[in-house]
Amino acid sequence: MLIFKYVGPDSVSKVFVSANGLSIRFGLPKHYNDPYELFLQPDPPLESEEHRAFYAYFLGKVVETPVACFSRRPDSVVMWAHYGKECAGICLGLDEDVLVKELPIAYAGDIEYADGPATIDSGILKYAYMTGKRRHALALIAAAHRAAYFRKRTDWQYEAERRIVVPPNAVEDLDGVLLGRFSRAALRCVILGPNAESSVKDLCKARAREWSVPIVQLRIGARTFKPFFTDSDLRASTWSGDDFQSIASVCGGCFEPADLSESGMCQWCSINEEAQNSAAGRSLLAISLSLGLDKGLPFEFEGMEPRGRLVSQSKPTK
Repeated sequence: MLIFKYVGPDSVSKVFVSANGLSIRFGLPKHYNDPYELFLQPDPPLESEEHRAFYAYFLGKVVETPVACFSRRPDSVVMWAHYGKECAGICLGLDEDVLVKELPIAYAGDIEYADGPATIDSGILKYAYMTGKRRHALALIAAAHRAAYFRKRTDWQYEAERRIVVPPNAVEDLDGVLLGRFSRAALRCVILGPNAESSVKDLCKARAREWSVPIVQLRIGARTFKPFFTDSDLRASTWSGDDFQSIASVCGGCFEPADLSESGMCQWCSINEEAQNSAAGRSLLAISLSLGLDKGLPFEFEGMEPRGRLVSQSKPTK
């Protein structure tokens, strides 16, 4: 399964610090940006004081263990903005099967998004309390972990998150930074952000060349409202939800996906010179701009009344 890790420009060198493999950062949930990480409630509410005490003893604070967060999609403009630092970072395409195989113990799963909190069935808790058996307490804890670690508020749905959860001894603690070390076999592709600096691009291209993995670039088109990707030969593709799908028709001028004319250009790039020259003369506004009578296009918005200090000053007093 292909999963994706967005990486900011300052962290790219840390991911590729070794020429022989990847360093993927893990973290404890308490350090993540969601203040409701591991939030858990019994459902329905526990009425018995003894049951509440039992809950507080085993589940009052869910045990924290290292987590690595990924996304199921490489084309989320919000993820590129947040974790890719305004498209200046990169996105790693990773083979989940390889990642998991190289960890001693790992639990991988999609995040479930909901408007309510993660819950544990009160019936399971009551049963574990009633029997007092070890295996029933363990089943209670396992159910709580599944709910708490893999459920988040709907607010985070744009992340399309998938997680890998591991025990503490599965990662290396390097001065408080938890790192998972993986072989180069885990890397399937590198996606460059459109605003990535040359130092980031050079390092990624070097690793991609050494490790024989494809490198592509995210493209934000001027006329295509869906992000797409191009390789070094400017062949374009989009993310289908499961894999990258090639785009057969790409403009030879702007290199965006489009229906092409006989010239191999899209309808915008194929506008001829005569039409371009005539456009400026089709409106008196264009003429007044060219003559300097108007100092730029008007700053107005249809259906909206302007407000502000200058507007207030220009209104006649009663």
